[in-house]
Parts: sequence; structure tokens; C-alpha cells
Amino acid sequence: MNEKLIAFRVGVVVLAAAVLAIGLIGIFGGGKGVFQRRYSVFLSFQSAPNVTVDTPVRKNGVLIGRVSNVELKDNGVVLTARIDAHRTLREDEICRIKTASLLGDAVVEFVPPSERSPTAKVVQDGDYMTGVVATDPLQVLTNLESDIRTALGAMGGAATDVSTAARRLSQTLGGDDQQLQRLLTKSELALDSFQKTMTTLDDVVGDPEIKEGLKQSLKDLPKMFNDVQQTLAQARDAMARFDRVGQKAEQNLDNLAEFTGPLGQKGEQLMNDLGRSVQNLEEISSQLVVFSQAINSSEGTLGKLINDREMYDDFRESVSNLKDATRRIDPILRDFRIVSDKLATDPGGQLKRVFDPKPPGIGRKWPDTGIPFAPRR
Repeated sequence: MNEKLIAFRVGVVVLAAAVLAIGLIGIFGGGKGVFQRRYSVFLSFQSAPNVTVDTPVRKNGVLIGRVSNVELKDNGVVLTARIDAHRTLREDEICRIKTASLLGDAVVEFVPPSERSPTAKVVQDGDYMTGVVATDPLQVLTNLESDIRTALGAMGGAATDVSTAARRLSQTLGGDDQQLQRLLTKSELALDSFQKTMTTLDDVVGDPEIKEGLKQSLKDLPKMFNDVQQTLAQARDAMARFDRVGQKAEQNLDNLAEFTGPLGQKGEQLMNDLGRSVQNLEEISSQLVVFSQAINSSEGTLGKLINDREMYDDFRESVSNLKDATRRIDPILRDFRIVSDKLATDPGGQLKRVFDPKPPGIGRKWPDTGIPFAPRR
């Protein structure tokens, strides 16, 4: 066979296999999504149960991408999600891992928040988001297995107790029909009494005035509580003031104790001084009595001055004469002061005038005329 023909056939088989492979990829990979543009988002979780490469990523139940990488970190797991370019994610959306079926297949899901924030930004290529792991119902049932077993055991015990109680009740009431009748009669009477009580209560509470009073009382309760709180606050303030007053009183008592301490030590000396002072006061009082008696007596000088009218008049006249003498001496003293001033300023001229025998003015001439000045006689 020609080698070229063999090579041609091999090439055709390889080409057909490539085309078939591409077709299978298109069928099982989502068709047109294989060649669609995508952007990456990094998702951080504490754990990622059952999440592998190609785990679907959904938003509101719609497939928007797949997990392309799972990386284990010291503080958790970081997933790389490839999101379709025409799908939009926002920062306030909740990312969680949940179980998609009973077989344990996981899915990464984005859920919108209960209240959309108008300022939430759109997630860009390369952004990081933090997610949570939803509770697995199968795991919850597994965790509840012991609790369910305990509850079933308790229910079995309760059923046994109920059966025992029913058997004992049957034994108690089964042999005596009259006792059962008496219990029924007493129950009926108790129900009648209860009905009468409720009727009476309804009559009392049903009264419009009483209802209005109850409503008003309930309305006044907050005010009463406020008044009580204010009263308690005022009481606390008063107690605080009493406390301060008590502290000040205690301090004053301490000061008084410091003051009375020396007095107590010198008490005997103070009493002796007080006795001497009282004795001196008595002597002064007796002397005042004697002095007042001497004044009131007409024998003494003051007594005569007070009781004798003639002596009083003479004393008054003497005082008047003394005032006249004082008034007359005043000009003399004024002239003497003038003379002394002149003697102090010009003692020679003043003495010459005093001892000059010529009358005053002799030998003086009128200015600019040369005519002798004749003094006026």
C-alpha cells in the first residue's frame, strides 16, 4: 500500500477524532458556554465540604460559572470561581456552600441580601469575597440521631406510665359504680360552681363604670411609677444630704472635742478665775453704790452742785466769765503772734521803731516831690 495513502487516512482519522472530541466537549460542557469569556472571583471559606473543580456556581438557582481551583490555606479554603462575563455579582450578596442533592453534591450559591444596599459595588475580576457553609440536612439528622433515640425512649416510658395509670384507674373505678357516680356528681357540682363564679366575675367586670375605672387605673400606672421613681430619687438625695450633714456634725463634734479638751484640763483654774472675777464685780458694785450715795448726798461737792441752786448759778457764772476772758484774750494773742512774726523777720528794724523817740512818720518824704511827710495827728 502507498505510504502517502496511509498517512492520509491516519490524518483523516485524527481530524475526525478531534472534531468528535470538540463536539463532545460542547455537548457536556454547556454548549455555547465553552467559548464564552469569563472573569475570576476568589471565595474564602472556613471549610469547603464536597467542593471540587467544576463544582457549579449558581445565583438564584441559575448557573453562572464553575469552580476552577480549590486551594487549602492555613486559615481556611480559597476557591477560584470562573463567572460568565455577562453575569453581575455585588459585594452585599451572600455566598454559601450548600448540598444540591441527597447524594452529597455541593454547589456554590450567591443569594441576594434581605435589603439591597444602593451603595453596593459590582464585583470585579480578581476581587475577594467571604462565604459561609450552609447546614447539611443529612448532617443535622445524623446529629439528631442520639436525641431522637433518647426521645423515643422517653416516649416509650411515658406510654408505659400512662398504661399503668389507666390500669390502676380501671382497678379503682371498675369495682364500684357508685363511686364513679359520686365523682361525676361532684365534678358536675364543681363545674356549676365555676360557672356561677365566672358569671359573677363577668357581672362585676362587665360593668361599664368598673371597666372605665380599670382603664383609667391602667392609664395612671405609668404616671404613678414615674412619681414613685421621682420620690425614690428625692429620697436618695435626702439621704445623701443627711449623710453630708452627719459628716459635718461629726466634724463639728470633733472640733468641739478639741476645744473642750483644754477647757476640761484647765477647768479648776477657770473656775477660780471666774470666782475672783465675781468677787471683783461685787466690790465694784459696792463702790458704785457708795459713789451714787455720795452724789445723792447734799454734803459732798457734787451733791451740793446738784442740790444747791445758788452754787449751780455761781458755777455757771464762772464758766460764762471764763468764756468772756477767753474771747478777750484772743485778739491779744493774735497781735502777739503778729509782733512775733515781725520780730522773727526783721528784729533790728522792729526794735529800732520800738525804742525810737520820734513819732511814726517823722523824716519821711513824699515820693517824687521831696516834701516832708507830716503824719496825721
